Amino acid sequence: MPGRPVPRPPQRPRKPQQNDDSRDYGTVRWRDDGQLGSDPRKKFVRRATEVSSGRKGVLKHMSDPPVPGERYVDKGRQVRRQRFYDEALFMRQVNGSPGILPVWDIDDAHGSAPRWYAMPRARLLANVFDDSSTVLDVVTHTAALARTLAVLAEQGIYHRDIKPANLFWYDGAPVLADFGIAAFAHQPAGLTRVGDKVGPANFMAPEMRSTDGKDRGERADVYSLAKTLFVLAHPRRGEYPPDGTHRVDAEEFSLSSLGGGNAMLSLGHVLEAATQHRVHDRLTMADFHAELMAWLDRHTARTAGFTPFGSRSPGGWGPDLRDRHRRDVEATRAMVLPCIRRIAEALTGDPSAWTEGIDHGNGDRTLGEYHWIDNCEEGFIPDGGFIWVSTHLHDGRRIVLDALFDSDRVCFLAEAQRSGPPWALEQQWGPAPWHRPRMPRTAAQIQQLTDAVVTWLSHPAPAASVAEDSERTVTGV
Repeated sequence: MPGRPVPRPPQRPRKPQQNDDSRDYGTVRWRDDGQLGSDPRKKFVRRATEVSSGRKGVLKHMSDPPVPGERYVDKGRQVRRQRFYDEALFMRQVNGSPGILPVWDIDDAHGSAPRWYAMPRARLLANVFDDSSTVLDVVTHTAALARTLAVLAEQGIYHRDIKPANLFWYDGAPVLADFGIAAFAHQPAGLTRVGDKVGPANFMAPEMRSTDGKDRGERADVYSLAKTLFVLAHPRRGEYPPDGTHRVDAEEFSLSSLGGGNAMLSLGHVLEAATQHRVHDRLTMADFHAELMAWLDRHTARTAGFTPFGSRSPGGWGPDLRDRHRRDVEATRAMVLPCIRRIAEALTGDPSAWTEGIDHGNGDRTLGEYHWIDNCEEGFIPDGGFIWVSTHLHDGRRIVLDALFDSDRVCFLAEAQRSGPPWALEQQWGPAPWHRPRMPRTAAQIQQLTDAVVTWLSHPAPAASVAEDSERTVTGV
């Protein structure tokens, strides 16, 4: 009834909560300065100051060390302790190795069962990137980490916990840390128990999600590092990558917002090969490193073509950008068609003697030297596509008019080609300067280029001098 108090269900007495901060994390050589982060599950990772020198470091302690009088230790606790011993001793063994966060000090009072080790304080790799960074920076640092992981893989060592939170920046280079669930050489698969999931869920390779303890994770790090690259390259997208194999034709795996045009298609194929569901279909770490280096060798010179983090729209090529590009192409085509009609009339006497669309089977391609920088295996392909129109063949000659799109810019070029297919270059004009589509200056550029072609058709001149004259006319050089 209204106004009648509702009886509350009986409350069970609460169990007393253990005070996680009651543990003394200080050591003889290091003064405890408090938890490093805010994660309540990581209270054993502590800021600390070395008593003798005053240098600031980080101590990683055992999550649950042995206590006096302890008689029974369950299997899970045994596994966690042994994992920590293995990690601490491994970190001491590889101390000073490139690409791995160094160890400054280690518990030497408990022999082969150390309870803590000390490292320098380092920045998260994700925090190294700023608004001026691009995907080139991400791939560069990821490739360095892949090299380190490839060296470890040759020794039968697999990290198995690759994610942004375990990648750091120290002494001017990216480094690995937190080998707590690694599989080490000449040991079982990291003391994994049946049913354990090994690795961070959103970055975890499929074979590690429910393991029987037999899979050491030979190619799991490749999968996780590729997923990490995707996340680091999209700092505004969220902290987790899409699940499953990277598909270059799927919207959730789109790299278009990174800039670089066809370079992103090439990188997408590398990520797809690195995240294959079946282990043996996946790249090895050595191959992943080699592919990233090959990609960098091809595309590093095109720095200006990649979009800085601070200039990106979180949505990449969303509906607004696609619609704008569509209107750019339509408006540019409207500029091109009167020009090719005029050129066709000057060459053949018939303004309708022209065709639109490139025919690769007929050998259609530009033949001139334009100093483009290759952005894919096929050479240079403009990021936003192109409009290709050409006159019909007349007296062994045709004129090609080409509009090339690159992000929010367009430029034009023309060629006189003979005796094809295969075609031979007779003369070239342009390229015109890059301008925004639909702008008056853009229309003026294609008109100037058309004037130069028509003038040449009316009064052919020696090829070299005409090319130089037309370039000065069109580009202002």
